[in-house]
Amino acid sequence: MRIGLRTIKTGLSVFICILISILLQRDTYVVMALTAIFTLREDMVNTLKFGKHRVVGNTFGALFSIIAIFLFHLVGDGKSVQLLVMPLLIIGMISLLSHFGYQEGTVGACATLLTILFMVPETESYQYAFARVVDSFIGMVVAIGVNQLLPNKKMMQALEKQLENEEV
Repeated sequence: MRIGLRTIKTGLSVFICILISILLQRDTYVVMALTAIFTLREDMVNTLKFGKHRVVGNTFGALFSIIAIFLFHLVGDGKSVQLLVMPLLIIGMISLLSHFGYQEGTVGACATLLTILFMVPETESYQYAFARVVDSFIGMVVAIGVNQLLPNKKMMQALEKQLENEEV
C-alpha cells in the first residue's frame, strides 16, 4: 500500500477544515471538508477549476432553495407541489450551471438544494444556506492553499531528476 502526495494533502486539508471549524465555532465542518476533498486535484489548474465549480454549485443550490422556499410559502409545500416544483427547479438549476460552464458543480448544487429544503428546520433554512456557501468557500481556499504550499508529483519528479543529475 502506497500513500501518495494527493492523499496526504487531502488528509491535511480535512484536518485544517476541522481546525478552522472548531476555531470559528462553526456548527459543522462537513461541507467545508467535502469541498476541500472534491476541490483538491492532481495539479493547481484542476484544483482551481473544481473549487470554483463546487462553490458556484453550492451557491446555486442555496439560491434555488430560497426560490423553492418562496414558492412553497406562496402555493404551499404539499406533496403534489413538491412533485411539480422540485424537478422543475432541479432542471432549471442544472441547465443554468451547464449554460455558464459549471457542470461539475451540479451534484453539489442539487445536494445543497435538497439538504436545505428537506433536512434543515424551516426556521434555519436561510442561515443554513448562507453558512454552507461560506463553508464551501473556506474548504476551497484550504484545498488551494494546501495544494499550492505542498509539493506535487511533477515537482517531486523534477527534484528527483535534479538530484540524479547532480550525482552523475
